[in-house]
Amino acid sequence: MSKVAALQFATGTDIAENLATCIRMIDAAAAEGARLAVLPEFCNHISWYRDREEAWACAVALPGPFLAAIAERARHHQCYVLINVSLRRQRPQITVTSLLYGPTGDLLGEADKQSLMGHENDFFTPATRAAGLVETELGRIGFIACRDGISFEPSRRLALAGADILCNSLNSFAFDEASLHVRARAAENSLFMVAANKVGPLVPVGELTQVSSLTSIPEALLYGAGESQVVGPDGRPLVVADRGREQVVVADIPDRAQRLELYMGNLARRRPSLYGPLELEAEDVPSGAASCIEVALLNPQGEGATAVHRAEALLSALPDTVRLAVLPACFPVRDAATNWERTVELCRFAEERLSQISARRGLQICMSVIEGEPGEWRHLGLLLDQGRRRLEQAELHRSALGLAPSGHDLHVLDLPWGRVAILAGDDCLYPELARIAAIKGAHCLLVPRNGERVAKVHKSKDMSLLLSARAAENRVCLAACSRSGGGLLATLEREFTLMQPWQERHFDGNINMPLNTMQKGEVTIAFLHPVAAENKMISANTHLLHSRPHQSTRSLLTVAGEPAL
Repeated sequence: MSKVAALQFATGTDIAENLATCIRMIDAAAAEGARLAVLPEFCNHISWYRDREEAWACAVALPGPFLAAIAERARHHQCYVLINVSLRRQRPQITVTSLLYGPTGDLLGEADKQSLMGHENDFFTPATRAAGLVETELGRIGFIACRDGISFEPSRRLALAGADILCNSLNSFAFDEASLHVRARAAENSLFMVAANKVGPLVPVGELTQVSSLTSIPEALLYGAGESQVVGPDGRPLVVADRGREQVVVADIPDRAQRLELYMGNLARRRPSLYGPLELEAEDVPSGAASCIEVALLNPQGEGATAVHRAEALLSALPDTVRLAVLPACFPVRDAATNWERTVELCRFAEERLSQISARRGLQICMSVIEGEPGEWRHLGLLLDQGRRRLEQAELHRSALGLAPSGHDLHVLDLPWGRVAILAGDDCLYPELARIAAIKGAHCLLVPRNGERVAKVHKSKDMSLLLSARAAENRVCLAACSRSGGGLLATLEREFTLMQPWQERHFDGNINMPLNTMQKGEVTIAFLHPVAAENKMISANTHLLHSRPHQSTRSLLTVAGEPAL
């Protein structure tokens, strides 16, 4: 086992005092036996400046006394230390840079932040290339900083390049960063994550009242959110720090060989040839989507014809206000692979009967079927509308049913209330596809999920976490239904752009946490807000899609990832 630590503390405007705090916290982590200590973002100075001259004056140099002192502590304790600072480059350029120092005090690797957040764009220069992967005796350590963890690409790139530990240095007041994005990055890559966040004011104390007034963010929420943590490969935290106080949290993680066993084969079913659209500029989301629609998740009990008849009854009993119903993948069939001919027959019967209800009630129905010929069976997601197929979407990755992927593209469809895409079966496990749907302008993702028996390989995953992350990081609504439960309806707050006045909500610490209604019983009904997907501006000069970290994208399109940097 190896001990890793996330160091949680406040920094202010006194650089010497901040350095003393960093050293004191590194000493505290080493006293608890940590071999790897991860510090927050902007350790040298809080990220708040009057102008670029002040930002330059507060940035540190490499080499320079601030970082030399950090290197000396790493050497003194013979441990690995990851620190993030604002770093002087060729004047006037300043980068937000994470640096990893080793047990000898040597600088082993560095990585500039790829995607800047809000006012950071006024002072800092983003990375020109993706970096942040170092081979060590503890394993391959990959590291990112804050906003780069809200997008899936940087962590995915590091995982593909062989990282077996992910680290994230944060400077965030958002509660949803710790509870959602940090944990999703660990789960979708099946890797341990060490994430260190700030506490204390993130703006100068004397300016808290003014900044609160300008941003409509309560003063109490302009503080680092804390909740530094070590997360397991299933997305569940091993240890979490409190909000609001300085703390070192330490966890034991398995040695490298054991970690690699957990990780082995996790990304083997990816299909990089599908992911070319990730390089494209995102389309503008079509305007005019519905402000609100009512959606139902249906999980009919029974099997075969019994399940189909039950689905008919449930659909017939839905309120007339429901526009869309989503069913689990291949809902009338359990253990589909034991008899494909029978499965195809039951799916055909189910589609025929549900199409009749779709036509009679004017109801859109999302489901999936198995069809094809012996030896060429395929799993297909469907959207039925007015009694016919309006959208067909083949599952694009190898199915948990054992079927080879049969599709080559992700399709979208414009409906009167918004643009939709279907992620059939296990395709929702791949953040690449949800991103492509968003790039293609989707307002909503429809997810007919596989049942419990056919998805044993993924049973340890926190599916609600992954589904929520897909909705949040792309600003899309999501409706997912599963035979075993675990589905949800995820809608979006209509207002989420920071630094703008909000009319409908007060800032509660969450910037972009989806509003989830968990699937329960046979019928789950909730409202979705497709129009909210049209706004993807998270802060000034920061668009969730246009400002995503393109520096990592190319690596996602190759089979072998890329070499260590």
